[in-house]
Amino acid sequence: MRPPLNISIDWTEKLQFTATNDKTAAKVAIDIITPDQTQEYTGTGPKHVFLQGLAGCAGGAIIFLLEKMRAEMPTKFGIDVHGTLTTDHPMYFETIDMTYRFEGKTDENMIKKVVSMTEEKYCGLTYMLSKMAKINILIKLNGKTIE
Repeated sequence: MRPPLNISIDWTEKLQFTATNDKTAAKVAIDIITPDQTQEYTGTGPKHVFLQGLAGCAGGAIIFLLEKMRAEMPTKFGIDVHGTLTTDHPMYFETIDMTYRFEGKTDENMIKKVVSMTEEKYCGLTYMLSKMAKINILIKLNGKTIE
């Protein structure tokens, strides 16, 4: 078993926190965003951080797998994530739409294979979330959707 991952948050003011972890010196500003607030937000909301982590996990797995398979690497790669929350408390992600954007000459079948491997095995966050929310996947290569 791998060692646990540890994070801490420290309250800075109002509904703002700074998050740190035990692996790097990186700090993340987190703002709790409420509909009635008038303050300017300087950090990211926790649900946005969650979706960013999901995209980072999936993106890292994609690049790792493409390199391991010695595939032609994309010239550009990105992931767009859209999460839809329930309307009642506790608000959680009911659906998550992930769009994988590739540019370049990477083989279409190789792209489909690594996305599938990422979703089903190599990104623990997509695997875990698929048990709780509907995850919809769209893959684009050079601006065109591939099936």
